[in-house]
Amino acid sequence: MGVKVDIGGIRKKISPEAMKRGRYALGNQAMADMNRYVPKRSGGGALRGSAHLNGDHSKIIYQTPYAKAQYYGTNGKVVFRKYSTPGTGKRWDLKANSIHGANWKKAFLRGAGIK
Repeated sequence: MGVKVDIGGIRKKISPEAMKRGRYALGNQAMADMNRYVPKRSGGGALRGSAHLNGDHSKIIYQTPYAKAQYYGTNGKVVFRKYSTPGTGKRWDLKANSIHGANWKKAFLRGAGIK
């Protein structure tokens, strides 16, 4: 008597390509959810509009000269305390993660074809 287990479906679901699709779905969902917490000047929005995923979809990049300073809340000389748009501020990723983190997990699983 023997038992045969076909694990071909599991391998397909956790393939590198599936992981890439999952990261892409997660990154896009995270960018969309984080957008409302990213600082924005009245009439501006260049920082929000500069967000994109890197080549392997593992990082969200904000492509403005002042992105790092806004993200950390300081440029090394000045600490930013007052943000013109309510609900925005430094480390917007942490705020968004605490609110939307469960949705990001679901987005990854859907994108990877696991759920």
